[in-house]
Amino acid sequence: MADLIARIAGLWRYPVKSCAAEAVDSLQLDADGWPVGDRGWGIVDAAGELTWMGAHPRLALVHARPLGSDLQLQALGRSMTVPGEGGDALEVRSWNGERQDFDVLQVWDAGEDAAALLKATTGERLRLVRLSIEAQRRPILNALHLVSDGSLQSWQDALAQPLAGLAQRARPNVLLSAEDGGELPPFIEDILTEARIGALTLTRTTVCVRCVVPTVDPASGEPQPFALDALTQLSAERAPGAPVQFGIYARGDGAGRLSVGDRVELTLDFGDS
Repeated sequence: MADLIARIAGLWRYPVKSCAAEAVDSLQLDADGWPVGDRGWGIVDAAGELTWMGAHPRLALVHARPLGSDLQLQALGRSMTVPGEGGDALEVRSWNGERQDFDVLQVWDAGEDAAALLKATTGERLRLVRLSIEAQRRPILNALHLVSDGSLQSWQDALAQPLAGLAQRARPNVLLSAEDGGELPPFIEDILTEARIGALTLTRTTVCVRCVVPTVDPASGEPQPFALDALTQLSAERAPGAPVQFGIYARGDGAGRLSVGDRVELTLDFGDS
């Protein structure tokens, strides 16, 4: 029995990790419950480390879309197709916070044209790389990020000044709204344990700890620190002393498809209340 009925109000995937989101009408999950076409590529810096939008905010201006096994890359009004096979094999490093050490990852370089577009966009020497499946599925990573529209509205209300693009800043895969088209209660995902969409079940894995990425304006690539100040305030009210959190991570129990408008049965943990 569901505790609450919701709807999927929006879906996104991130073809290149730490670059712009791609809004989609449906999201296919593979047999392991991970979204297809999500974070199969990454960005490597001049030190040979997998980097992120927090270090290079203008990566928010780099858009990508899978084309079969290939990748369409867009920025600064330019577009190119990057082959999904071949490229120089490389080993790069990525920080593992649980081990407090670097993981060594297998990747394939996407070539000079993609690097030139990244340089023109960010001003930095960055490389687009295709990630091995082992790099994509490291144990410290999570399959799906869920946020509710009520939580986004609470964030907007707490801001020192209004901001556009909060859903893009929060970077969810799944945005939930109320069944009738209204808003869900703020932070309902904090007590979510399962979400069932037809025969598919998404099971909560952990909270999403937030960093500086939500401060980045998706339209300009410029950081706006007060955006994180509001998240910090809201998180402290809900979980005093804990790291800043907004949204949760979940994983599917197998292959299936999520579509905008799908009915979602939420199971909630009300604790001792």
